[in-house]
Amino acid sequence: MIVIGLGTGRSGTASLAKLLNAQKDALCFHEMNPSCVRFFGTPRPILNAIDEFQTIVDGGDPSMLTVDLGRPVVAKTYDQLSKMNRVRLIGDIAFYYLSYVEAIAERNPNARFLCLRRDIDETIASWMNKSGIPRWRSKYLADKFGAWITREPFYESRNFWMNHDGTRWMPDPVWDKCFPKFEAKTKPEAIRKYCEYYYEEASRLAAKLDDVFRFVDVEQMNTPGYQAGILEFVGVSPENHMFTDAHIHQSRQPPKNG
Repeated sequence: MIVIGLGTGRSGTASLAKLLNAQKDALCFHEMNPSCVRFFGTPRPILNAIDEFQTIVDGGDPSMLTVDLGRPVVAKTYDQLSKMNRVRLIGDIAFYYLSYVEAIAERNPNARFLCLRRDIDETIASWMNKSGIPRWRSKYLADKFGAWITREPFYESRNFWMNHDGTRWMPDPVWDKCFPKFEAKTKPEAIRKYCEYYYEEASRLAAKLDDVFRFVDVEQMNTPGYQAGILEFVGVSPENHMFTDAHIHQSRQPPKNG
């Protein structure tokens, strides 16, 4: 089976990867090739990956897969895959698959889609912290002073959800292109619009592809019975189920207008 996980990000995608990787003869990446994709308009690398997954499941060389080796976590997972003698389940989990679900489903009937779902307010708070640029106080003061001396922008955060000129938020050549963009007065408002859009589109896909597309509510991810339902949906037989402790990215700080 091929598994494609989705979600807004900061919504339990890493936890889902952990659950799938705990299964026998299974391997799941987490954002394995963001450098080669955009949120819209890059179907070729996506469909190439699905074809490569199928070849591996069919018994082909597990090292014959295109991944972004510049990301240490991806390189580590790729090395694990290359050493596997048999692969029965393989996949990737990343928010940027949303616009390609229908193309993937048409390409390969063995694909199953799991879409993580989390409270939007919690997701906004988590993304606000994640998109910030943390510094020790001494580093913060030094960078701010250096920016004043050189007349260069001093960045405190990134903004993946709005088009901007790079004067307030730090440009990110990899991740900026992986998110859709929204008109908003603040970054938290843009993130909210992103989440609302994401779940609206995911609901449409769930209705259209109900036999291969399923929502996963992160609040229930620690329940063995709920995990069993997820595993059965992606073709893992009950006698082979391995359960894990799910961990959800959380933020206890209120979102800032960063």
